[in-house]
Amino acid sequence: MRDDELRSLLRSALREVDVSEPGRDLWPRVVQRLDSRPVPHWIDLVLAAAVVTLLAIVPQWFFILAYHL
Repeated sequence: MRDDELRSLLRSALREVDVSEPGRDLWPRVVQRLDSRPVPHWIDLVLAAAVVTLLAIVPQWFFILAYHL
């Protein structure tokens, strides 16, 4: 197959893309999604504090924790 035949087949299969302007503004959706993030549950905060406290007491456990994550 020659290059011009391949090129014409590709152009017939793919539509042209107009890149002059985006179809819509996505920034309001980004702001809405950032505002709708859920607040962490208190159990999650307690577990995170416990892990940090244990790592402060026994810093050698950091490598064990890092290995399992």
